[in-house]
Amino acid sequence: MAGRFWLVAAAALAVVVPAALAASAATRDDGDDAIHACAKTSNGKLRVVSATSSCRKHEEALTWNVRGPQGGAGAPGAAGPAGPPGPAGAQGPAGPAGPAGPQGPAGAGVTALDDLDGIACTTSAGEAGSAELATAADGIVTIRCTAGGGEPGSARLAINEIDYDQAGSDHDGFVEIVNAGDAPASLDGIAVVLVNGGDSTEYRRLALSGPLAPGAYTVWDTDPQNGIPDGVALVDTSTGVLLDALSYEGPIVDALMGGVTLSLVEGTVLPAEVADSNTVEGSLSRIPDGRDTNDAATDWQFTTTATRGAANVLTTP
Repeated sequence: MAGRFWLVAAAALAVVVPAALAASAATRDDGDDAIHACAKTSNGKLRVVSATSSCRKHEEALTWNVRGPQGGAGAPGAAGPAGPPGPAGAQGPAGPAGPAGPQGPAGAGVTALDDLDGIACTTSAGEAGSAELATAADGIVTIRCTAGGGEPGSARLAINEIDYDQAGSDHDGFVEIVNAGDAPASLDGIAVVLVNGGDSTEYRRLALSGPLAPGAYTVWDTDPQNGIPDGVALVDTSTGVLLDALSYEGPIVDALMGGVTLSLVEGTVLPAEVADSNTVEGSLSRIPDGRDTNDAATDWQFTTTATRGAANVLTTP
């Protein structure tokens, strides 16, 4: 019979469907997901139909699913290898500021360059020393570490007293240098230089040498000029560093000494009224003796008692 498939089924109608038959049923165009058949009751022959309504008299309708219910998920397989990293995302917003760190130790209280003058330092050779400041006319500051200085046990050279004007004709003038430190100082390579304020050039100098004990003085017997202004400087000739200076009766800020231009004004210019006298004997002196704050108006006064080679004292006219 054309268009019919006959299979022999067991009496209990437990049917085994061949793969070809299942495939034939699966290709039907009725869209049904089940297989329909008619079993002849007399001999168990089975024919596949498109719908059980096609079964005839003496045939029993049979229907079974093409697929059974879906089973449960199997166990997960092993993880595959990691893939390549993806591109970096955009930077997120900045987080909150962290807690403040512990406060560092308090500083030494340095508020100005002049505070560095005389503090302890170490030379390039590893020796203890003290810092010496020098300021040029163009404002350049030179800081030099001099061996043998430092705290404790430091040498400190300074111009301590000058008598450049006397009553009547000039006589017995001098410049006094003091070692105001507490360690011996070497005067080798140190020079005292007198500067003419008229043209800001040196007109006389004295090369010093030898040691100078702590608290000791050395005196240069000379008659410094008494113009308006004039000055005196203490220079380390090996380096050109200005160790100390005084510009009296006016400022000298561009003194030319040994090819180097330097200012002889320390801090505040010495007031014009603080000057040596040509009517009263005396001298310009550091008061108290040996004090050097790098401010001329603070350190210097006129005293009627000249103390050549001795500690300065203040007496007024």
